[in-house]
Amino acid sequence: MDRRKLIEEVKYYFAESDHWRRLCAALQDPDPEGTHMHAYVETSVHPDSLEAIMKGYFKKKGWPSRRKIDHMAPKAGMGSLHGVEPKGKPHFDYQWFFNQEVGLRACEGGESGCNLLIWNRWYINQFNSQFPFRRVKSKEEKALRDYFKSDHFLKGLEFPVMPTTNHLHINVHTSVHPNAITKFAKEALDREGFKIYYVCPNVYLVGGKYRGKLVFMGKKPEVVFDIGWLFTPDVVIEPAWETWIFEAHPGYDVWSSDMLADVMKADYVRLDQEEISEILKACK
Repeated sequence: MDRRKLIEEVKYYFAESDHWRRLCAALQDPDPEGTHMHAYVETSVHPDSLEAIMKGYFKKKGWPSRRKIDHMAPKAGMGSLHGVEPKGKPHFDYQWFFNQEVGLRACEGGESGCNLLIWNRWYINQFNSQFPFRRVKSKEEKALRDYFKSDHFLKGLEFPVMPTTNHLHINVHTSVHPNAITKFAKEALDREGFKIYYVCPNVYLVGGKYRGKLVFMGKKPEVVFDIGWLFTPDVVIEPAWETWIFEAHPGYDVWSSDMLADVMKADYVRLDQEEISEILKACK
């Protein structure tokens, strides 16, 4: 599309659009470490330029970016600025579909028919309330400690630091509350030398239905990885060897750099610093 028209469309999106305003409103959740969001847009702007605009916008608001933003492809044909986290605010994923006729605008639909999804602590508590989690006594504590020393978990920790990995899920069956998993996982990560900012309980789509997960916001190494869990009443916790999303690594779902490379083959428009500054100047 015409470059001037593209700039005006991007400017309108960040300065005036309902979609961006709703996203920023949701960022005001009083429990940022218990909240996560997905936003969906169409764009022809290069993700590096979108990232620069977002970081500039949040800095202008007094919410400078807290951590690095990962680029990944959650699925074929869709990219994501993954783990965007303004200081003191919830982290979110900004999912895009390339459209050469569009500068930047919200999608019609996106996920579950919505272009902006918000999961907060209330949602997660309601989601978890459907499961009769077992109480954690000495038997369950032993099973949890054993799992977090197991080959399945320890091998899972190798994936996030690989240069070919954009994101990782370690998949388990369990009948204990995710809070218990979080407690023992944090102990194991500390033992293995992983430092994390916090753990965010969340859900994600598997086969059209939401499933539980725990999002580990890594500090050192600065990576984001998840433990996906499926309630299974007859086990405390064990690896889920069956395929959930990808078949390549049984027991895990790994989003690779090759998937992102396919998304990045499109003819994106990179904005220069003057154009980015013009867009930011329009934002109040």
